[in-house]
Amino acid sequence: MIIPPNTMIKIAPFNFERCYLMVQNMNSNATDLVYLRQDEEYPEVFVNSGIAIGGYGIFEMQHCVNPKSKQCWYAYTEVAGGVDLRVMDI
Repeated sequence: MIIPPNTMIKIAPFNFERCYLMVQNMNSNATDLVYLRQDEEYPEVFVNSGIAIGGYGIFEMQHCVNPKSKQCWYAYTEVAGGVDLRVMDI
């Protein structure tokens, strides 16, 4: 999925049965950052307190047993041209 610049997008919906979540930034440039959060916020909040993934970086969450890990996940980027993400939600 392509994340357009300066846009917040839901990348994983609420999933009560989630046991594994993986998000990979497919861009090759290490400075092409994608920010992840579990709530919809202003862009400044994503940049200041979100989980940042650089080019070819991976965010992995295994053994999702607590209710917080099963919530929606959102992504945001400021990269011109957007960022290509790979998301696996099991």
